[in-house]
Amino acid sequence: MKLQTISDDKINKLDRGFLIAEMMISFSIMTLLLTSIFTLSSSIKSLKELANRKLENIEYASSILSNISSLFTPSTSTAFSTTLYGNDTKAFYVEPLKKLISDYENAWGREDCNSRFFISDSSFNSENINENIILYEQGIDTTLGTGISNPSTDIEVRNKIGYLVTDSASASLADFFIIDMENPASPYILSTLNTGPGLSSIEVAGPFAFVANMGTTNQLQIIDIRDRETTILLSKLKLPPPQASSTLPFATSIFYSHGLIYLGTEKWKGTEFSIIDVHNPNSPQYLGGFETNTLVKDIYIRNNRAYIATSDEEQIKVLNVSTPENIIKIDSQILSGWETQTSQTFSYFEEEMALGRTTGGINNKNNYEFFLFSSTSPFLISNSKDVVGGVYGILLRRPYVYIATRNPGSEFQIWNLNTDLKDPVYTKSLSFLPNAMTCDKRDLYFSTGNNKGIAVIKLI
Repeated sequence: MKLQTISDDKINKLDRGFLIAEMMISFSIMTLLLTSIFTLSSSIKSLKELANRKLENIEYASSILSNISSLFTPSTSTAFSTTLYGNDTKAFYVEPLKKLISDYENAWGREDCNSRFFISDSSFNSENINENIILYEQGIDTTLGTGISNPSTDIEVRNKIGYLVTDSASASLADFFIIDMENPASPYILSTLNTGPGLSSIEVAGPFAFVANMGTTNQLQIIDIRDRETTILLSKLKLPPPQASSTLPFATSIFYSHGLIYLGTEKWKGTEFSIIDVHNPNSPQYLGGFETNTLVKDIYIRNNRAYIATSDEEQIKVLNVSTPENIIKIDSQILSGWETQTSQTFSYFEEEMALGRTTGGINNKNNYEFFLFSSTSPFLISNSKDVVGGVYGILLRRPYVYIATRNPGSEFQIWNLNTDLKDPVYTKSLSFLPNAMTCDKRDLYFSTGNNKGIAVIKLI
């Protein structure tokens, strides 16, 4: 009985120990639970405060961005900043938001190209780079089965619809083509139009094509392209001669901006640079001109300034065109080699301008064909390069510049602007010597200068 009593005492002690242990465990669990609840509550409170701050920032940013009263006009807020995102679009930033605003009217005309191209340096070293840069050279038959020479001279493309102009050996052959390029391996002609002796240059703006005519009867023609399968020659304009007996020139270049056409011609007794009001496409009106005393090969308009590519000593002329009746030359650029070389083409992107020139015959390595200007007032050359074959098309999209040349076997070239144009990062042989190059989204289009008319390079 004594042994049993001792055992009961031990059992009672064990029970008390278990009870105390259970109480301690319960207390610990309760403490842990209360701590977790407190921590969770604090975390939820912090997250809520953070979310509220984010929402307040978004509301603040949204209120600023939504109250931008005019294009490209910065806010007075210190949190506000802008950056160029293409020639006619600006990105407005107020953290955490970004808003893109485009001046669509100013963007009409010229190429319809993406503001950003995403190509890495490593891709050019890849073995399959030629699978990512594909040439479609099938083209069309600009002779329309006649066999008569009808080489293309210029091109614009909008949403895979090509607008091509040609200079036929016969005045009876079509010189304006609309081409469906949806399948670049098999393009087909939607419609053609014969405007007369031939066309040298084209600008497409909205439902109209503005073309520079290579005849002395009229220099500007306006084509209604709303119905791509039935185009209409809407109107014509003849430049005013300085004398009744003056022979009028061939038009050589054209640019559209804000309802005005800027037209360049070959050298003649009148003005080689003209401004024409086309707000009413049915009745274009001559506003004024400027005598460059030389051929005008290309034109670019920016902020009431006309940049003129010419063939004389002043290879670039800058005109103040804010008053068409009183055009004033405000600047010019003399480049080595002007005696034999002609300024050929401009490309403007995010406040940089590139100029391409012809070689002038035998290539002189000291007379460059490519120039990059970091400033156009005054002109500051940030880079220049000898390009064999001359430069007939340029597309600036940093860090690269895409060039169309007449160097056999290397007619298409890509250069890295960040490496001072030491060597092209990529070259491609074309089956033609291009007259011009333009862009639609990420695709590059060429005026081939032959009866194929058009070719495409797709950047995959």
